[in-house]
Amino acid sequence: MLPMLDSTALTTGGVDAIRTYEDASSAVGRLNAAGCLAPAGLRELLVVRCIATAVGTTHSGMIALVRADGEGPASHRSYAAALREGAARARGGALPSVAYLHDLLRLPGAGMPAGPIDDLLRDVHERTPPVLKAALAALGLRAARSVSPGEPADAQSETLSALVVALVLCVGGATSDAWLTLPPAPSGADLTLHGIFATFAREARSAERGLAAARDICDADESRVREALGRAAYSALDLLALLRDEIVITVPDAARKLGATPPTAGAAVARLVELGIAREVTGRARSRAFAYEGIVKALAPAERA
Repeated sequence: MLPMLDSTALTTGGVDAIRTYEDASSAVGRLNAAGCLAPAGLRELLVVRCIATAVGTTHSGMIALVRADGEGPASHRSYAAALREGAARARGGALPSVAYLHDLLRLPGAGMPAGPIDDLLRDVHERTPPVLKAALAALGLRAARSVSPGEPADAQSETLSALVVALVLCVGGATSDAWLTLPPAPSGADLTLHGIFATFAREARSAERGLAAARDICDADESRVREALGRAAYSALDLLALLRDEIVITVPDAARKLGATPPTAGAAVARLVELGIAREVTGRARSRAFAYEGIVKALAPAERA
């Protein structure tokens, strides 16, 4: 049975639901403000963090998603492609629907009670604030395939609910891109509005702290390069700025983007590796890629039991 999918669900949820809604809305707002002020590379990492949260991977999985050589599980990359396509449409104002979510994820849509959820997503009955709408849509999608009330949904519904949260927050203006979603619900999770709002607040605060930590790492690493390399710092600093924006680089790509020769770019990469800033992530002798692992770790979702 679907829960109430309108604003009355908030008032009937009691004082705890209202308080956690206000807390979640505040936390999401602070995350969005921090994200909008962050450099482009860190904004991109927020999107990758959102993907990693939904698929349940850690910083190594995030690095795989950024790499251009197709590393990482195909299911993770499929979800990433779905999220990016949906977020691009959401930033343009396109509202999601249950059918569109299934289409993005290439899932069969049979058996999903789309009507009430689609009415919510289109604001058929009332204009619902994005944080509340995201929570209601997630609860609706999770309830639609639950074995019994209060029990966790199946994996497809978990994926659908994670995607709808990111897109609803984005199209509603709560976040400027796909920067926040729900992690898979663990056994015994609080599958109520109160529980969803508490998760929003926790995830938003964690992402905001990660952004601040990543910026501190960038500043500290820039100072380290200046102090350690003297005159050789110029090319290394250019490479560091590129690495912050690209997250994962190769020497040929770095040479092309910096307008440097491959030996010069390779030497700059080697210096950052020596300083422990860049790490080689392919394990190969040729066609190697180097990641800015410190900032990825700072923004990685917390590992869950």
